[in-house]
Amino acid sequence: MDSYFKDRSAKVLVVDSSGASRTLLTEVIRGLGFADVLGVPTLKDALGVMEVEPVRWLISSLFAEQTENLMQVMKLQISHPELRALRVSALIEEGEMDLLPFAFEKGLISYHRKPFTKDSLSGELKDLFVRYEHFNWNSSLLGGSYLRQCLMQLNEYPELLSFERQLTKFFPGDFVQLLNLIPPLVKTGKNDEAKSILLQVSKVDPSLEVQVKALAATYLGGASLDAPDGSVNILGLKTVVVVDSDSIVQNEIKASLAEMGVENIQVFDDGQAAIEYIKTGNIPDLVIQEWRIPRLTGPLFLQKAQEEGARGSPFVLISSLVQKEDIPFVREMGVAHVMAKPLQRKDFIQGLIWTIQQDRQPTEQSTMERKMRQLLSERKLEEASSIKERFMIDTGISLGAKETIEAEFAYYQGDFETARDFGIEAIKHAGESIFILNLLGKTLISLRDFQTALKCFQKAQSLAPMNLERLCQIAEIHSELGDNDKARELLEQVHDLDPDSQKVQESQAKVAINEGELNTAKKIMSQLRAIENVVSYMNNQAVAMARCGMIDEGLNQYSKTLEAIPEDKLDIKGIVEYNMSLAFVRSQRLPEAKQHLTAAVSYPQSKINAKAQNLLRKVNQAIEKGVQLNIAKTAAPETSAAAALATASSTEGKAAEENIQELNRSRVVAAVESKPGDMACFMIYVASLQNAKITKMLEHNLRFNPRKAIERQESMGADRLLASS
Repeated sequence: MDSYFKDRSAKVLVVDSSGASRTLLTEVIRGLGFADVLGVPTLKDALGVMEVEPVRWLISSLFAEQTENLMQVMKLQISHPELRALRVSALIEEGEMDLLPFAFEKGLISYHRKPFTKDSLSGELKDLFVRYEHFNWNSSLLGGSYLRQCLMQLNEYPELLSFERQLTKFFPGDFVQLLNLIPPLVKTGKNDEAKSILLQVSKVDPSLEVQVKALAATYLGGASLDAPDGSVNILGLKTVVVVDSDSIVQNEIKASLAEMGVENIQVFDDGQAAIEYIKTGNIPDLVIQEWRIPRLTGPLFLQKAQEEGARGSPFVLISSLVQKEDIPFVREMGVAHVMAKPLQRKDFIQGLIWTIQQDRQPTEQSTMERKMRQLLSERKLEEASSIKERFMIDTGISLGAKETIEAEFAYYQGDFETARDFGIEAIKHAGESIFILNLLGKTLISLRDFQTALKCFQKAQSLAPMNLERLCQIAEIHSELGDNDKARELLEQVHDLDPDSQKVQESQAKVAINEGELNTAKKIMSQLRAIENVVSYMNNQAVAMARCGMIDEGLNQYSKTLEAIPEDKLDIKGIVEYNMSLAFVRSQRLPEAKQHLTAAVSYPQSKINAKAQNLLRKVNQAIEKGVQLNIAKTAAPETSAAAALATASSTEGKAAEENIQELNRSRVVAAVESKPGDMACFMIYVASLQNAKITKMLEHNLRFNPRKAIERQESMGADRLLASS
């Protein structure tokens, strides 16, 4: 969402070789409320400006016959993070219309014909901002409206149909966008599909009946909309799980979902049956559940479904039984939407559409926060950072909320001191929220301040007592503090509520290791579906001990963890051996480091094997020469076994690890990889047309050397936004 266009504070750059045109353009744009408008004669001049200060709107002629043309600038826009916020409008001459689809592919938001008068230009640009505001400052929808206009004028209906299908996938549940499919469908001979969409939209959203009839009259000659076979999947959902014991409600939900074209609707009377379905690997695209359901309570079903793999699925609660005291838990569990019974069909459909749209393109504060937390828990830091960037520049979001998110990012990047400090500031500005308390609890565990962590978790649990995972965390803290009886008591409570919980078994294994009952720990871990969480926890504790100067205690933690790992988990053993060797190297105890590195490289299955071999060579050389071995700070312990496995086994993992290091050096991410929808129709639309002139326009590469002034201004701007929130 291009929110910076709302207050017209964005800098505008006008580029045209004609001084008279530049003057007229500048005058009209200032008349729209933009105070900072600059006109220059060439794109080379424009790039010179953009190298030293941020420009938000570039309105320029194509300069199609020149080496320095607008297509070259747009190629720079999609390859330079510094230009991600730039929006481009084109001024086109007669005969240049066929070049525009390729510009839209690279992120163009609008085009305007030359020559123009003051009145015609003023009218066109006012229309642009009327459209922009209508689309809630979404550049994808704005650019799409102009691309649609362009392709229709070019009579390129197959191309338009391809684009409209992509845009429909990108904006699921947008009935107006769905209706945009009608003209290209009819023009390409797909009348039955057009009829199906019109009929479906008229059923699902009767408020669009006038538009449906108008399209039927214009493109189908007023033909009857008798139901053809099949329907369009409006929401793009393949599988939806519904858990409700009320057969009437079940039928209402099934009918509504079927009308929206959902392919697979699985309905269950009770929570346990739904869990068994999800356990078999059937991860739903959406879960709709009652709060009071048989066999498994609503809160427990919600937690177990997420534990069994549905953590990334949006959850919708439909119930009149959600009480005020349930809300903190509902929010903490990341429930996307709550709807009251009795269900009203129109409200239910609108609620589902809102849920899916927000899940895929979060724009509201609560959904942005929920999505960032979900992505962070999945260690998808780049995707989370993309949302964070928008979150931080939104002046409507409070300072406390921003500090909370900063704390969560710092925690997942392993910067626990920064996470703690941001968490404390967040409490000062926003009060105690369950998210801050939870975050501080986890952070303080990593800093080995168990007493304070316990207080944070206990306060959070008083706000949301149904959170079983947090009860396990509290049990683990009691174990760290030496109160093993209390730890076992709490774990028994959770076990009584959820006998087959993996979280309980993981906590039991952690407690057993802390107590030195390594055979018990090994037995429990051999029964776990995955032991990475237990090993990661023990690794983190050993690293935390080392940071606190407790070197021997940390080494002892590694030793206990090694002994507790089941014999068949050789890859995990290799990771722990490697981490233990790093601790010995940092203590300059090279013979012990060599011993554990030799063990690490003996496990060829381990994804850390190459790193271990490299370090072993260095250790051997240092021992032979009788010198100390100082390893780089970047040679950090693999504190997350799961992350270590992913990082060592894939190029994507290595890139993510490098990005984590970059994120650690900056609180606010200034530039991240572009994603679909970030810049108008870039990565949504790909032109399949052929045009030799475009090939020639893109032959050369313009130079763009952004200076540090841009970074300083952006950083100062972000700080001001935080301070003024």
